Amino acid sequence: MMKLFAFRDRLEDPNKEFGRYHALDLYTILATTTEEEWEYALQLRDHYKNDPLAKEAGNLVSEYFSTLDRLGMVRLRESPYYRPELQNEEFMSALQEMFPIGT
Repeated sequence: MMKLFAFRDRLEDPNKEFGRYHALDLYTILATTTEEEWEYALQLRDHYKNDPLAKEAGNLVSEYFSTLDRLGMVRLRESPYYRPELQNEEFMSALQEMFPIGT
């Protein structure tokens, strides 16, 4: 969740690469999450589903990471560390599962 908010906060900051590193960090975190960590994260999602920050996180995912043309996905692909073999569709799907809109 922290990286979603960091991305939003740095979106227009040229000194922070317009949030590119935060977008790539989101991908890296999800890509390296173990099954056990994922299950625990889903439990946390369910437990905090009515928390305003969880709802805002869902809105951020929807706004920036829900389709390839959204700015978060654009910034991810602009990162100098981006590689074409990254699984963008799976990444977006996992983010939307973890932070659904209107939680």
